[in-house]
Amino acid sequence: MLTGIATASAYTTLGKPFPSLLVDAYHFYSIVELPSWERTEPLPHVNHRLVAVNGETLPKEVPLPSPLERYERMAGTAKETMAHLGFEDPRGRSLPPIHSRISRFGAEEFLFFFVAYALAAWLVLWSGGMVFTVSGRPAARRAYAFWSVVAFLLLLSFYDYHTNAWLAPFFSIAAVGIPLGALWLAYAFPKPPQWRATVIRRGLIALTVLGAGTAISLIVARFTGWNIHPIRSAIDHLMAPSFVILAGVVLLRMRRSTGLDRTELVTASWGLITTPLLIALVHVLTLFTGRDVRHLVLPFAVLLFPLSIGYAMIRHNILEARTVLTSRMLRVPFALGAILLSLLGTSLAWLATRNEQAVPKLLVLLGLALFLLLMVLARHLQTRLFFPTTLAFRGTVEGLSDRLAALRDIPAIQRAVEEVVVKTLPTVSAQVVEPGGLVELSYLPVDAQERLARGENLWTAQSPREQHLLIPMRSLGELRAVLLVAPKRGAALYTQEDIHLLETLSSLGALALHNAEVVQELESIRRLEVSSAQKEKQLTLSALSEELCHEMVYPLNFLQELLRRGAGGQPLDEEDLSFARDEVDRMKRMLHSLRRLQLPTPQLAPLQLLGHIQRALLLVREPIHEKKLSVTIDVPPELTVTAEGGSLVQLLSNLLRNAAQATPEAGSIGIRLHQGSTGQLLDIWDTGPGIPEHVAPVLFTSRRISTKPGGYGIGLTVVQRIAYTFRWELSFRRESERTFFSLTLPHST
Repeated sequence: MLTGIATASAYTTLGKPFPSLLVDAYHFYSIVELPSWERTEPLPHVNHRLVAVNGETLPKEVPLPSPLERYERMAGTAKETMAHLGFEDPRGRSLPPIHSRISRFGAEEFLFFFVAYALAAWLVLWSGGMVFTVSGRPAARRAYAFWSVVAFLLLLSFYDYHTNAWLAPFFSIAAVGIPLGALWLAYAFPKPPQWRATVIRRGLIALTVLGAGTAISLIVARFTGWNIHPIRSAIDHLMAPSFVILAGVVLLRMRRSTGLDRTELVTASWGLITTPLLIALVHVLTLFTGRDVRHLVLPFAVLLFPLSIGYAMIRHNILEARTVLTSRMLRVPFALGAILLSLLGTSLAWLATRNEQAVPKLLVLLGLALFLLLMVLARHLQTRLFFPTTLAFRGTVEGLSDRLAALRDIPAIQRAVEEVVVKTLPTVSAQVVEPGGLVELSYLPVDAQERLARGENLWTAQSPREQHLLIPMRSLGELRAVLLVAPKRGAALYTQEDIHLLETLSSLGALALHNAEVVQELESIRRLEVSSAQKEKQLTLSALSEELCHEMVYPLNFLQELLRRGAGGQPLDEEDLSFARDEVDRMKRMLHSLRRLQLPTPQLAPLQLLGHIQRALLLVREPIHEKKLSVTIDVPPELTVTAEGGSLVQLLSNLLRNAAQATPEAGSIGIRLHQGSTGQLLDIWDTGPGIPEHVAPVLFTSRRISTKPGGYGIGLTVVQRIAYTFRWELSFRRESERTFFSLTLPHST
């Protein structure tokens, strides 16, 4: 409502005349001016009051007319666009008249003295509301909220106080409240002193009561015409000392404090010390010279207060806030700050050019460009200063996932999670606690066990700068462990991104713990199975039958496809039928081997490699067609190798099928021959994702290794066995986004 009244008041002044200088609601000369206002002679002192216009003494009306009414009277009686103004000093002595040019309130005055001040006012008020809402120190939050409210009133009513004076009572209250707010901040920020606290508080209460009476007197004087010079003088003389006291108290506390308390004060000191000293210095210069630029620096200097306190609260929780920082909390100050700075930049551009022919649209475009640029910079600055977890989120999660994939030991998994949390946040410490160990933790809520089991995050019942965060580590609805995280270094506030990262890391850790438990159970089961095996013949039968069953899938699939084509009326060429007869014969030999419980000794002979590659591709053409894979064969037609025909097709079909299954749709597989250092290399390659890091070390040393869902891990075992009988060497590598399984052929091949 106040902002609406102030906006309406400011809007009514546009185009109205004024004598290139301003007076306040009590008709005292105001030091407010812009560099663009022309000055031809010395101006009066801030204690001088306007009493005459063009030689005519002004009547002392009660209540006092608004300054804007006086300005319009000057314009109405001025000759040749000049006004002759008479002032008197506090003793009632008349001063020589001042000649001032009549100007018009325009966009420059409106934007700088109202819009800029209003934006700064809302930034200050927003910071006061945030501090009052989240602060855990009552004295500090009340003192800062009081200061922010009076600063808001002062900034918002500043322009109106020099024009319509609709909000003059609020400005008077603010003028008294600003020095009182500084004294209350000196007492309560960040917490009251331990020495003579009661005496100091009583003194401040007495000053506040006196200030309230002073403010009431100023308001009444507006309607009675009382002489307020003594009150104004007292306020002016109290303004500078109050800010000096605030800066001095902060410096004294910094000198006497140690550890985290000192760090907190140092973080907030650049605003708590610089702003008061700057305002006090400018005010002292005003008292001695009668000239001031406070009105030009005020809307920007006053913002150092909330910025420094907000930064200290986020970085070191100086006000013991019990909250989690989110990016939404910072949208208002960043947006208002960007508007304010873009307005300042546009104004400086206008003052630098002073070109009356400048197109207003260009200035508007400049302001919009500055605003967008500042918002982008603010977003990056916000992320780097307060939300660095956002930048490290993906890398941290991927790093922990890769690390946990290779771990099977529960203590090792717990240490991995703890180390990543401490490194990323950063926090003082992190600990993975088993559910049974929660009873040993202190400061836990009564229903902590039940709430953690439901998946709720908890804080310990300690002070805001000492409280620990508990994140449940749940998998399949069961509480596997609890991640206990200490406060962040410097007691910085946890952000929403921190919580999301911790929840993700906890989920990964819970899954790894669950997998470790399953692996341990499976290992126990495997040991039981091995110990229960009584005869080597049964093991041999099992291994042989698994291999034969695995290998019979290829010809059966091929025959099934031929039957489907025949049933559909498609012609079957002689090559397919010949290949089908060969595969039936091979299955008969497999069954014969099963009856004898022994694989036949391969009969090695020189064979043409390309023909057997084509036969192997016929066996795996189903997944190739389904995924629309491209197949590349780079093998000389005349190349011969020493091998056994059926086993060679079996070896190649296993490697090609693995390549086809590992490759995504529309990918590529192939087979090529090239010369290596130890002989010719036959590479079967694919463009799939490759072998997982935790599988690669045991790929050729363990049975039943598979990277495919539902796979049995038999095919690679068959390939190894056949390659060994051929005296070929099998290896794999990853390069150029391809996975290669290489067969080293002897020089004699």
